[in-house]
Amino acid sequence: MRIAIIGADGQLGSDLVRVFREEDIVPLTERDIDITEGNRLKTVLSSVSAHLIINTAAFSNVPLCETEPEKAFRINAVGARNVAIAARETKSSLLYISTDYVFNGRKKTPYLEDDIPSPLNAYGISKLAGEYYVRYILDRYFIVRTSGLYGIHKCITKGANFVDKMLAYKDG
Repeated sequence: MRIAIIGADGQLGSDLVRVFREEDIVPLTERDIDITEGNRLKTVLSSVSAHLIINTAAFSNVPLCETEPEKAFRINAVGARNVAIAARETKSSLLYISTDYVFNGRKKTPYLEDDIPSPLNAYGISKLAGEYYVRYILDRYFIVRTSGLYGIHKCITKGANFVDKMLAYKDG
């Protein structure tokens, strides 16, 4: 099975590339594609012929999403829509990486997949809009809502991962 990983140079994407290194993967970085450019995206994904597309690309800096909500929506919602359209046209399944920020955080027990979203910020709203696009456009999709990622990769250009941040707080 051929797997295309969009956002392969980010924190999650690069760890997935490492995990799937023995598989038939096509790592796609920002240099390869811009998910906000639908026609170019379709061309690239058509040439890849992936059975599964994993979309890890996102504008995930929550404070910046608040000051740049248009950019957050363009990447996290419109970009997700474009990937979903390309997946439909290439007959690929899609795994869309979303976030727990689609919820308001007030629930006292763990969230379930059928809990009603209630985002409190531009990041959560934009990712939820991306989820809605994926659900509307595709029949074959998976949505994974993550929280506090950590892994092997350090996002040097985008900030430390969760573990790095906690260690930095500890050290002072």
